[in-house]
Amino acid sequence: EYRETFYKHKSFRTLAMWMWTERRECSYGKGTDASRAYVLDYAAWTWPPNDQVRVWLEEGWAKWEKEKPAWFTDEWKSRLRHPGVPREALPPAL
Repeated sequence: EYRETFYKHKSFRTLAMWMWTERRECSYGKGTDASRAYVLDYAAWTWPPNDQVRVWLEEGWAKWEKEKPAWFTDEWKSRLRHPGVPREALPPAL
């Protein structure tokens, strides 16, 4: 009777969406941007919808270029150019 109050199975995609929309702190740092950057480290099939990823990247890229958050590395940026990443998820500039 009480087991469901402690644990409820969710798919990994559901977890990734929670990290994208709700989480505010992760191993990359604090804030929504750090949490979203962390989500994009996972396989592209687990990512949020392409339009959400594209909008987030378009809105934040210039700011990250100036501020240089710890997670915004060449390695992280190179993951966005992986062949498995859907082109629709990326801004045209990438």
